[in-house]
Amino acid sequence: MAVATAAALTAAALAGCAPSANAAGKVTITLSGPNQFTSDTKTFGPAWDQLVANFEKDNPNITLKTNVLPLSSWAATSAAQLTAGTAPELIFNQTTHTPDQVLSLDSYLQKKNPFSSTGTSWIDDFNGKYFGGPNGLGKNPAGNYESIPFNLVSVGIYYNKDILVKVGVDVSSLSTFDGFTKACGVLKKAGYAPLATDSGNLPVGWTVTALGSMLLNSELASLNQFGSDGTAGTSTPVTKKSVAHAYLTGELNLETDPGVAETLKVLKSFYDDCATPNWSGIQSQGAFTGGTDFPGGKAAMAWGTNFASTSLATANFKYGTLPFPEVSTSDSTVATGTPAQFGVNNGGTAYMIPAYIKGKQRDAAITLLEYMSSPKVQTWLDKTGGIPAITALKAPPGLDALNSGPWATLSLFGQNGGLFGAPAAIAAQNKYEGYLLGTTKLKDTLAQFQSNAVAWSKEQATQAKWTESWATK
Repeated sequence: MAVATAAALTAAALAGCAPSANAAGKVTITLSGPNQFTSDTKTFGPAWDQLVANFEKDNPNITLKTNVLPLSSWAATSAAQLTAGTAPELIFNQTTHTPDQVLSLDSYLQKKNPFSSTGTSWIDDFNGKYFGGPNGLGKNPAGNYESIPFNLVSVGIYYNKDILVKVGVDVSSLSTFDGFTKACGVLKKAGYAPLATDSGNLPVGWTVTALGSMLLNSELASLNQFGSDGTAGTSTPVTKKSVAHAYLTGELNLETDPGVAETLKVLKSFYDDCATPNWSGIQSQGAFTGGTDFPGGKAAMAWGTNFASTSLATANFKYGTLPFPEVSTSDSTVATGTPAQFGVNNGGTAYMIPAYIKGKQRDAAITLLEYMSSPKVQTWLDKTGGIPAITALKAPPGLDALNSGPWATLSLFGQNGGLFGAPAAIAAQNKYEGYLLGTTKLKDTLAQFQSNAVAWSKEQATQAKWTESWATK
């Protein structure tokens, strides 16, 4: 997502977030984050509003307010508030932060969830394939759980069935990279944007994740040297420690690695053929990439999460979903003929508590996190296309292409950047834009990526307090 710098925020954006409790003992807490479900700027949608009403009924001493932040600036706003000590009780977990800025939930997760009937500890209620489990999935670089997933996420490509039929594109042809890009040409000639695309991080990030799962497996396998607990071992996806180790020891250099260069070349060809022609001028907004072009019938396809389907409830066309197309050996010199993977994971709707939140406000915030990981949220998941994070609940029907097959399996690359980390100060920027627009050469792009990756690695080492010699140079 494109964000403004924290320095550009006004004092007004930082004000009015102090926690409160009234004289009658009722506690008011605020949850603040971007709208992942619709383009509404005031609410996360009627299903969320009903869930809040249910929560307040079940917990009469707590009032929950929701502060919807703009997609274009939520990250900078939340990060600045967190640093200033003015962020509310619950903030979206993808806010730029350090582990010490947020509350460790480890001790709470070892206790029973009062809204669960399993009789086990809270952490054991979660599906260990995605959160917790033997690999400690969901821990931060310091080894602590700092946020609770309200749902799991997968992404994929939504398509307008009516448009494809109208222009004569068979959906089956979209399963291969060559077939997909040829279809993009047909759609362009017919006057449609093939794949709704914007200037934010999501469309390019998801495309890179898909490509990386097919084209960078050898690099990832060779650097996979640390498990999720930070000790020698392996992990899927590769851990931040493994990636940082590779950069800081010189085992990986983006300027010279042929697979990385090839991945960027394929990325650019995909954008040239399929992205909305003026994508760099479109601000990230709404549930789908490319703004309203897909829901509005102007684009044949768009990237979206599983819960983006909420925005199509009143659409006047039929739609379907599909995974990213397979890059074959004829499309790329480093392709292996394996299908793309993205994976169902715990990177969906998840919230954390600032470390400075204390007393009744902290207790109330913990109560909400417990509530959101209990059977109390089944109806909300059903209405928003959410995949449950706990084993006691069921995934809603539909959207099978996003939640099954190889595409639903997490690859070594993971969902969140893989090899292409950047320091926190520029993490929200679209670092691919210059290369994709042709204003920055591949060589210069790779050099900048390498510099960013090393800086990112040093940040990770400092935050996680790794003590190995390679991490402290």
